[in-house]
This record gives sequence, structure tokens and C-alpha cells, in this order.
Amino acid sequence: MNDPQTQLAGWAATLEQELGLPEGTVDVGPVLDLTRDAAHNVARPAGPVAAYAAGYARALADVAAGTVAGTGTVDAVERAAALARSWAPGAPGDTGA
Repeated sequence: MNDPQTQLAGWAATLEQELGLPEGTVDVGPVLDLTRDAAHNVARPAGPVAAYAAGYARALADVAAGTVAGTGTVDAVERAAALARSWAPGAPGDTGA
């Protein structure tokens, strides 16, 4: 049986292939850090929402820059993680919902 890290690496590689992404596009560590920061500092469901939003922002930046997926200069994952780490109830954008 594979250890969780090996399984996760295999899953990411298979996911890249299935979605037609270049090999190595999914950088698992920063995505896990982002989801942890959002889940712990905002709310548990904020983790996957932040990961989706960061991925979408990164894709838009890549399209705007005319680059291959995942090579854009905008690091949306790190920006989203920084926002999550600094989040506090009542922060700008917190609607209290």
C-alpha cells in the first residue's frame, strides 16, 4: 500500500493528465497550505473555495499573459494564502455571512 504522500503525488499527476494540464502544473504543497490557512483562519469551507478561486485567478492571469498554464507571473495561490492568514472577523470584505 502506498503512503499518503505517494498516493497524493500519483493523484495529482493523474489529475493533470485527465484535465490536459502540463506535467508538474499542480503544486500540491502550496495548495494544501492555502486550504489549511483558509480553513483555520476563515472557516473550514473556505479551504476548497480559496483553492478554486486561486486556480481560476491563476488561469486568467496565464491567459492574459499568453503563457502556458501554470507559468504566469501572478502567484494567486500565495496571494490567497496570505489573505487567509491575515483574515479576521470584520476584515474588509467580511460580510458576516
